Amino acid sequence: MKPPHSTVTVAYTEPTAGTDGKPLTNLAYTTIYYNAGDGPVIGKVVPASGKTGGAAVSQVVRIPLRDQSEQEVTVCVTATDSDEREGPASP
Repeated sequence: MKPPHSTVTVAYTEPTAGTDGKPLTNLAYTTIYYNAGDGPVIGKVVPASGKTGGAAVSQVVRIPLRDQSEQEVTVCVTATDSDEREGPASP
């Protein structure tokens, strides 16, 4: 990415099953994180399409960059249910 900030489009499909393999019935939202070298930062919280998930999501995230050089940024997404249980990050 190039400074002073860049945007990235993050596209993913909401999960339809929990970490236990059972179908979701209470998906609340997904969270897009980015790491520009200082640890993970929340880029955007996206409300779920429905309690069972499965929707295609495409979101633009603006990422501020700390210096004037091009740098690598990693992005991941997590899913959280209505009980505030956040699942593992997906790259």
